[in-house]
Amino acid sequence: MSANIFFPRTEDAQIVWLSHYNLKLPINGPICGISAEEIASTQLDVAYWIWLLQYWHPALQRDAKDATAHKQLMVAGVGYGGANITHPLPSPFPNSPSIPEPGMQKRLSSQIIRIKASANYTDVIGHELGIIATTNTVEHLIPDPTVYVELGESGSRVRIDFKKYRHDGIWIEGRINSGNWEFLAVDTVKPYYDERPLANGNTHETREYRLRWWDKSVAHGEWSAVQQVVIGV
Repeated sequence: MSANIFFPRTEDAQIVWLSHYNLKLPINGPICGISAEEIASTQLDVAYWIWLLQYWHPALQRDAKDATAHKQLMVAGVGYGGANITHPLPSPFPNSPSIPEPGMQKRLSSQIIRIKASANYTDVIGHELGIIATTNTVEHLIPDPTVYVELGESGSRVRIDFKKYRHDGIWIEGRINSGNWEFLAVDTVKPYYDERPLANGNTHETREYRLRWWDKSVAHGEWSAVQQVVIGV
C-alpha cells in the first residue's frame, strides 16, 4: 500500500482533474489568497493544457500511426486487400486556446503550495480542489487487455484495448498458430490494431497476444495472460 500524490499520472485522468480544478478554483482560491488575476491566468493555463492532452497530442499520434501504415501499404503491400487506396488526411481538432508561457505544471504546483500554506486553508477546501493525496491499495502488476476481431477498412483485423494505469505504454508480442512469439509494437495510445493479412494459403489463423509494461524505453514486468482470437473465414 503506497500513498500517491493527488495529480493523476494517466492523461485521461489528468483531463478530469484539471477540469475539476478549473471549476473549483474561482470558488476556493480567493479564500486562500489567490487573486482574481492569478485565477484567470491559471484558467488559461489549464484550458490549453486540457487541449493539448485531449485533442492536439492524440491527433498527432493517430496521424503518425496512419502514416506508418500507409507507408507499409505502399512500399511493401502490407494490409492491402484490393480496396481503393486513399491517402490518410490529418485528423481534425478544435482550434487552440490562447497559448500561455511554458511551465504550466510549475506554476500550478506553486499555486497549490501557497493555497495549502494559507491560514484559511482547510481539508474541505483541499477535497474541493482535489489536492489531498489519496492512498492506493490496488497494484496493477500486469496489463489486462481486451482482444477481439472487428471489421477494418481493408478487412478483418484484431483490436487490442488496454489501460496504461501509471505506465508510459505497453509492449505487445504475438504469435500465429502456436508459432514463435514476435514483437509487434510499443503502443502508448489505445487501441492497437493488428492488421496483418493472413499468411499465403491460410483461410484462418489463431492469433495470440501477450503484453508487458513499457516505461522509459524499457519493457519490464510479468506478461499478461495470453489472449487468443481466430481471424479469417
